[in-house]
Amino acid sequence: SILNLPGAVTLAFTPYGSDPAKLVARARGRHHEILLQVPMEPFDYPDNDPGPQTLLTAQSPEQNLDRLFWHLSRLQGYVGLTSFMGARFTVSDTAMQPVIREAAKRGLGYLDDGSSPRSVAGTLAQGQSMPFAKADLSIDAVPTAAEIDKALAKLESLAKTRGSAIGIASSLPVSVERIGNWAKALESRGVLLVPLT
Repeated sequence: SILNLPGAVTLAFTPYGSDPAKLVARARGRHHEILLQVPMEPFDYPDNDPGPQTLLTAQSPEQNLDRLFWHLSRLQGYVGLTSFMGARFTVSDTAMQPVIREAAKRGLGYLDDGSSPRSVAGTLAQGQSMPFAKADLSIDAVPTAAEIDKALAKLESLAKTRGSAIGIASSLPVSVERIGNWAKALESRGVLLVPLT
């Protein structure tokens, strides 16, 4: 279970499921920092549909803000937002601007998952002077134990070279298991696992 990961691992939750708030409360009880994954339009929408109340580029800023408010109200205690899917939405300045502005107004940060090289989130966040981070690496792009271990080694080496690095992963059992094992010996190798903020 993701809740067995060290508390320094930041967890992101979509607002879906029967009781996402209960899961978030359990995660916070175990000292995890929480991000809210906001469903945003991918390039192959509607074939690939993130779910109800997805933020869409064809909608007005007001419609997207209404949808954003719905997502924001589903969970509590998150420190920032990140997109769920969203590759098409995050490259649109017009679509992203109201979302970033609203997040900044609420004192939230934004994590760019790094999946879209043309994402405008970083520039917009900078304009709002809000906390922003971009993932350096998707740890389980190839979801096998060997490839995840390789990606974690790369993340560690990035952190040593640059002073810090951010990896993202899904909640696949193999990912959770490999990250858990990797985290156990990190400090002995001179690397500290810290929450996103």
